[in-house]
Amino acid sequence: MEKGQLNAIKDINEYVLDNSLRESDVLTRLRMETEKDSHSIMQIPPEQGQFMALLVKLIDAKRTIEIGVFTGYSTL
Repeated sequence: MEKGQLNAIKDINEYVLDNSLRESDVLTRLRMETEKDSHSIMQIPPEQGQFMALLVKLIDAKRTIEIGVFTGYSTL
């Protein structure tokens, strides 16, 4: 992959995040607080959390279980 293509992918990703991410105030605050932790690399990105929330709604899940919770962002 050429350098220009990588930049385009980065630009597209930034555009998608800037224009499609719907993160509640609580989740935003939790994510920002988690970023201060030295182990914050374990935090899922907000777009992945939004996708997981979509899947839960699509299957009309009544209960969920998450194994290996870090700060709870993906569970919320």
